[in-house]
Amino acid sequence: MVELSPLAPAFLLLAFSEIALGSYVLMKGRLSPVNRSFFALTLLAGVGSVLDLMVVSVGSEQQAAWTFRLLVFLLIVEVGVAYRLSTMIPHPIPMILFGTNRWAYELSVLGISLATALSVGDMVNDDLGWVPASDLPFALLAFLLTIYLVLLTMTLFRRWSGLQGLKKRQAVVITGALAILAVVTLAIMTMAAFGIEVPRIYGLGELVSVFLVAYGLLRYQLLVPPRVMEPSVPHRPVPSLVKGRAYLFEFSSPDRMFESVAHEMAGGMSAFIIARTHPDQLRAKYQLMHTPILWLAQTPGPDRMDPSNVQMLTHMTMGFVRKGSSVIAMEGLEYLMLNNDLNKVLRFLAQLRDEVIVEGSILLVSVDPRALTERQRAILEREMEVVKE
Repeated sequence: MVELSPLAPAFLLLAFSEIALGSYVLMKGRLSPVNRSFFALTLLAGVGSVLDLMVVSVGSEQQAAWTFRLLVFLLIVEVGVAYRLSTMIPHPIPMILFGTNRWAYELSVLGISLATALSVGDMVNDDLGWVPASDLPFALLAFLLTIYLVLLTMTLFRRWSGLQGLKKRQAVVITGALAILAVVTLAIMTMAAFGIEVPRIYGLGELVSVFLVAYGLLRYQLLVPPRVMEPSVPHRPVPSLVKGRAYLFEFSSPDRMFESVAHEMAGGMSAFIIARTHPDQLRAKYQLMHTPILWLAQTPGPDRMDPSNVQMLTHMTMGFVRKGSSVIAMEGLEYLMLNNDLNKVLRFLAQLRDEVIVEGSILLVSVDPRALTERQRAILEREMEVVKE
């Protein structure tokens, strides 16, 4: 038998708010792995709030035990998702111990979650609902939440030297926001241990946490490059380009494409450059002091992108184009093809080309024709207008 607690409206409001917030952020960037991870975090938090309600509402000890086990399992999975999210923003870095091995990390989180959940045995009913009769589940939870806070702090310190100005403040805000869910849970558990009776509404800390993370993602658009207008002087004549078109520059060097970017910027357009050439070289050569340049590199760091992360690349370029008419320039398509399935790269280009047409922007892609097969070259030439000697 289930008799809802008088606090049921509060629990349900928390659950609804958490899931609604995650859904809103997901709709703002369905292609972003960060937005999808955030949605998973809010979904787990929402389900956890419902389970909080069930723990104080169920009538039998057996029901309470299984509900609490599920609650503990999902809470640790949620913390695992939160730590993974902390390694993705404001720029991706490898996880501590697991590096980039996501599968090993996720299996470890699931194993730890299951083991901790199974530590829940007999239950007792107090004035605030059911709780485990043994202190073991709470001790394990406290230990794991403390480890989580340590990992968050270490992750912040690891990326600190590579951040400057606003990005440092953003990293602190995101880390602090993700820490809140653990801090509030630990605070409630500590007060209960000292006999201070407070409603066990763990979802309150989760709601504050996900709200602040969502604010950071949407307000600062952490994963979408800023639009900048700056004069850039081309060094030689360039072909005339038309808005709403995609161009394939077939040259052994990307210089002609970058000259075209400089020409369009001199006319007042903003640009976003994706390149294998180091950004410092491009900035020095074309006087691009503030234009966002994303370096395709497997070494993690600010303004860098692992070439295998095509989903994030799609999210960033689409978000930039949707801000207004602009130039997207890509050098290093061969490198993307080398690190991904060809069809995935072609889908990315097709999506970007379609978005460029709709928004009246310009897409420039530079390739060395000698590095392509006849089939690859034919597909690219069918999708874009060719510029060559």
